[in-house]
Amino acid sequence: MPDTPGRPPRALDPWPPLRAAIAGAFAGLIGGGYRWTLGLAYPWHVKLLVDVAAVRFGWVFLVALFASGAALSSWLTVRFAPEAAGSGIPHVEESIAQDRRLRWQRLVPVKFVAGALALVSGLSLGREGPTVHLGAGIASALEGPLGLRARRAMLAAGAGAGLTAAFSAPIAGFVFVLEELRQRPNRLLVSTALPAVLTSYLATTWLLGDLPMFPLPPTPTPSAVLTPLFIVLGVAAGMVGVAFNRGLLRALDLFEALPGPRWLGAAAVGALAAGVACWLPYAIGNGEPAAEAMIRGHFPATLAGLVLFLAVKLGLTAVSYGCGVPGGIFAPQLVLGATVGAIAHALAPNLGGGTLGPALATAGMVGVFVASVRAPITGLVLLVELTAEGHLLLVQATTALAAYLFAASVRDLPVYEALRERDARRVDAAAGIGNKAPPEDTP
Repeated sequence: MPDTPGRPPRALDPWPPLRAAIAGAFAGLIGGGYRWTLGLAYPWHVKLLVDVAAVRFGWVFLVALFASGAALSSWLTVRFAPEAAGSGIPHVEESIAQDRRLRWQRLVPVKFVAGALALVSGLSLGREGPTVHLGAGIASALEGPLGLRARRAMLAAGAGAGLTAAFSAPIAGFVFVLEELRQRPNRLLVSTALPAVLTSYLATTWLLGDLPMFPLPPTPTPSAVLTPLFIVLGVAAGMVGVAFNRGLLRALDLFEALPGPRWLGAAAVGALAAGVACWLPYAIGNGEPAAEAMIRGHFPATLAGLVLFLAVKLGLTAVSYGCGVPGGIFAPQLVLGATVGAIAHALAPNLGGGTLGPALATAGMVGVFVASVRAPITGLVLLVELTAEGHLLLVQATTALAAYLFAASVRDLPVYEALRERDARRVDAAAGIGNKAPPEDTP
């Protein structure tokens, strides 16, 4: 209950902040370990593709390897922790809203192992959904005998610590708790979420270092005259964000309608990822090397190649998420956004003196993220922390606003809200089927 006006405020219970700080530290260590594991995937993929290319019919081995890894990821998820499928953020949001306890004993190991298997097998997914889910699971394990409000605050704090671990972005982790998890800022929430994200950041940077994920080359602040360009970029990013959301939902429906065990669909996506890896290797996995190359202007593609990459990455992400393995969507959104920005730069390479590449790429990243998730403050803060630069914030905010307004104007639901509604409809449909009376015997 809030403090009563006119009375001295109650003393703050020290247990939730202390438990949250411990949970944040563990979330940072486990999330950082997850990042470290996945960081080995890209150089391993590069070496694997070189070795496969040197062997006759080596692609057959690659298909078998990626398909078996994706199938094992799906089987582990379905067999031991079905709630670990997908991003996990909708599950955390629903657990907070309904005061449901997480089965952390199963969730944490399955999310870590199956999620790593999916990304190592080339599926186009991110790590932030799993780290958010892992952080929430760790907070649930350490919540102890807390009351309802404290348990919800602990779960939200763990989720924020997980996002912090994914990107080494503590401020974005705290804003994520307020904006995406829709938690009101009060003494209890602030005193749990802040210790959690800060200890998570300390643990993550101790493990991985504190360098920004996407360091920018020297980039001047774009002139205000170029504002219309960033508005147009925001509309384009909004279109991609809407297509992204609808593609995910359709892919989920498609794989749910397929006959047979779920692991067969995941195996098919793994085989598809192997084919893409042989042809367009930048498109597999979380795609962060591609985003960094686009920001720095080193991505080896023409305008047509960028458009092709955008289509392939979008399609591969949709089916990778739809097949039901653990994996997030933030990283693919950022890659798609960087591609939209790179396309804009390729269309007008000399505009702004030819120095707009990093500004367009990072603004496109924010635009696609905001159009899909509909969390503009989280997106803007996240990009500032990922790049360690704030002088592009105005053009990034302009693009984010245009993308947000476009997505809202076509009445596209935010992706996590759409996923929660879809899950609710499936539960209601299953309950309706279960409650139906058996049909009468016909003569």
